Amino acid sequence: MFYNEMKTITAITDALKTSLSTVEVLPGTIDQWQTDLAIPFLLVDGHLGLPQKLLYKLLPCALSLLKQFRLSSSRSSPSSQETTSLLEASSIILLANPAHQTALNQRKRLILAAHWSVKQELDFSTLLLSSSREASKQSILWDHRRWLFQTEYIHNRDHPRLIPAPLLEKELGVILRGCESYPRNYYAWAHWEYCLDKLYEGCAKDEGDYFPIVTRASNQLLRWMEHHLSDYSAAHHLCRLVHRFYGLPKTHEEMSDVDLSFDQLSKQAISLLSRYADHEALWMYLRASWAVGGDQFHRENLKASIDALPTCKYREQCISWCKFCHAL
Repeated sequence: MFYNEMKTITAITDALKTSLSTVEVLPGTIDQWQTDLAIPFLLVDGHLGLPQKLLYKLLPCALSLLKQFRLSSSRSSPSSQETTSLLEASSIILLANPAHQTALNQRKRLILAAHWSVKQELDFSTLLLSSSREASKQSILWDHRRWLFQTEYIHNRDHPRLIPAPLLEKELGVILRGCESYPRNYYAWAHWEYCLDKLYEGCAKDEGDYFPIVTRASNQLLRWMEHHLSDYSAAHHLCRLVHRFYGLPKTHEEMSDVDLSFDQLSKQAISLLSRYADHEALWMYLRASWAVGGDQFHRENLKASIDALPTCKYREQCISWCKFCHAL
């Protein structure tokens, strides 16, 4: 009944195992994208394009395979063929419906049974998050990645350890791509906080590899603010990053190429507001930079800078807010 669909599912999952840069769910059918209908998807220079209607056509077959596996695995340990079928079926299901918890749970079980590795699942999850705007905003996918890190590193029975610094840096890049796909992505930024927690643990233990990542993360968010003027979530997390890492003993020694300070935040906010005073999020950024830290001298200078900004309703609100905070 599902013979042709199973062949297509296998072809897609074989493509997923190659060195792909991105996977994208394309609107419509394949004939809107190419003339060779013998191949029902696109694969060009490491980029896989899957028509949405193709995924919906394959979904009943994938769900049937998932059901068969669940029934068989309840009776015995899965065979190699069953494991392959489950991975194929769950991949299609998640591409069609990124919030399918049963499919994610079955993949977790394969990892715990050592039939699938955390690295392989992280690679698949990275592609899944890039596949669509819908995928990048799913809380369950970001939680799934945290589960993978916890299982492999934090709660590893044999060898609990810190998440490696290069892996955390790569994860920060995955998060920013998710925020690019879906602006003001609350769940992606929550995952950013998780990664910062792990970076802080590495820095607090005086692990040198972690300090430069904080530098680069700070620089990334400073650049991000220049191009995402309405993204208050990014501004909030940039201020939290500076507040968290400012007091570390080795901060200035290891991060000499970045001004990880409250002054840097305020200067950028003032600079942006002098050009884009009508962006409310930038005024919130300025208020956040005031709130996270700095001494009285810093705040007096900041107040003078605010007074010199273009007059608008947000400026008056900000001045009133600063006066209220100063009076506390």
